[in-house]
Amino acid sequence: MINFKKIIVIVVFTAFTTTGCGPRNKFQNDIQSVEIQLFTSVPLVDSDTIFITGSNDQLGQWNGRGIPFTRKDSLRWSLYFNSEDSAFSYKITLGTWEKEALLDEVGSNRDLGGWNGMDTIFHCDYFGPAEIIIDGQISGYHETLQSPIDPDGIIPSRRMWVWSPYDFRKNKSISGFDILLMSDGQNVIDPSSSTYGVDWAVDESIISLIDSNIIDRDILVVALDCSESGNNRRLEYGPGDLGDATIKYLTQTIIPFVLDNYPVTGDMGVVPKIFFAGSSMGGVLAFRLATEYDYLFDGVMSFSPAVLVNAGDGLSVDALTPWAASGYKKPTTPFYIDNGGLGLESQLQPGIDLLLANLDSIGLKRNKDYLWIKDPASYHGELGWRERFPSAFSWVFNSSKD
Repeated sequence: MINFKKIIVIVVFTAFTTTGCGPRNKFQNDIQSVEIQLFTSVPLVDSDTIFITGSNDQLGQWNGRGIPFTRKDSLRWSLYFNSEDSAFSYKITLGTWEKEALLDEVGSNRDLGGWNGMDTIFHCDYFGPAEIIIDGQISGYHETLQSPIDPDGIIPSRRMWVWSPYDFRKNKSISGFDILLMSDGQNVIDPSSSTYGVDWAVDESIISLIDSNIIDRDILVVALDCSESGNNRRLEYGPGDLGDATIKYLTQTIIPFVLDNYPVTGDMGVVPKIFFAGSSMGGVLAFRLATEYDYLFDGVMSFSPAVLVNAGDGLSVDALTPWAASGYKKPTTPFYIDNGGLGLESQLQPGIDLLLANLDSIGLKRNKDYLWIKDPASYHGELGWRERFPSAFSWVFNSSKD
């Protein structure tokens, strides 16, 4: 019997057509051929079969045994099928959730995204029950509280994280803070509260940037948890009535609350700069703040923004059409955008390409007015955003001085 903890699995995805990036082709749903080859470093026993399982009927509705791979030889497996959906979520198993693959590149047991155009390599050294591996810790000082009540009664109060490099309640020599507002607060500084045990490590990043003199102000991070109610995260962070209510809540309730209750102005009364960062749907919220409310922010970071995507599982977003209807309002604050190249990141690429083309067409200078970074080897998740955050924040922070 094989020791599954020593198995290394390589998954290679190829497909034969690509998704168009223009508005006419933004939501394609053609049947696509997907080919998967999988290699193991040691042979599996004859009774073992590897499966892909996932989010639709074709993949078994997460039953653990969606479509079996074919054993080609002692180390190689292959699978070829016509995908019924343009996009799907999936995992790899040995036919049961007790033997789920933990993929090194993802660093957790998160769902993966598949669709046409993928060309992906995974490594796996563990088949077994799903595990949440805590990766990181909290550095500096933090406190949590319930966010203030929305005067309009639309956005429910939720946990709000407030973090700084040191305990400002004990340190009397305060020069003030700049403010970094973030979405998905549960994933920002505490890996134990993060969905998959991996946080952004914003705390360690900011401490390192300060210690290295890359940024010259202390930072107060204010991060609100996302909604726990069904599809409300997408609605609160995206365009529409609930998204508008979220922006009003952040700008007219949360920011004034922070200014009134935390020592951000310092002894000298210096007006703090205010930045925002969000990822995925939080990246859509960041895009909206950069293009509609830029006058309130000194820099905005949009990580892996889902500005135009129809990836199945209820993820259908179009934040670019409302922008076009507004006349492509030009962001005037330093605007950082990034994305990876693997998994769901690939599905986001056409929308991001269109966003970048429109930014260029309205006269913004790339690498000056805005910065776009692509990490082709990065997946959609906290590990990728953790790696890109330090350079992103240092760029918007120092660009805000110009």
